[in-house]
Amino acid sequence: MSRLIRLTETLSTFAAWMSGALLFLTAVLIAVEVVLRKIFAISLGGADEISNYVLAVTSSWTFGYALLRKAHIRIDALYLRLGRRLRVALDVSALVLFALCAALITGYAFQVLSTSILRRSVANTPLATPLWIPQGLWFAGLALLLLTVLVLLAGTLARLAAGDVPGAERLSGTTDVREEIEESGGAASVPTEEGGAR
Repeated sequence: MSRLIRLTETLSTFAAWMSGALLFLTAVLIAVEVVLRKIFAISLGGADEISNYVLAVTSSWTFGYALLRKAHIRIDALYLRLGRRLRVALDVSALVLFALCAALITGYAFQVLSTSILRRSVANTPLATPLWIPQGLWFAGLALLLLTVLVLLAGTLARLAAGDVPGAERLSGTTDVREEIEESGGAASVPTEEGGAR
């Protein structure tokens, strides 16, 4: 199971890096488009369409990475005051609901993609982009998100079955302020509950 988790992390990290590269290239394309329009009154054509595709694709590609890094928004004012076992129960419930939501979205994305392939749909734009290309990349990101959620859920349940409650909490739980500071490499001392610093 640990190997599968590491593989999922590797895939999600690669997808995040690719998303960053695509966003950077899109920013360059838009900058060139703006300069050409301003100075030479010409246009490359399609920069806005491409940027829309890139935004949709890179968003879906980075959802799984955000989940692994616990970067999705969590409201944990009450959560952090609960006992460990109750927190883990809530974590498992959240992953189950997340998996159901991701499966539903991924299923609909597959229907959209398959319809575009069967109908050979193209965008109603000057580029006439075959829609299966951006939709296929978008679907791949959502499928990676679903895989990530399922792997995290399976890993959490496996650790719980082995009696490793702290390990399950580390895998799927939220982070507190001290852990976030440590992860970001903060050098400042962090106050502890006893009032000291570490």
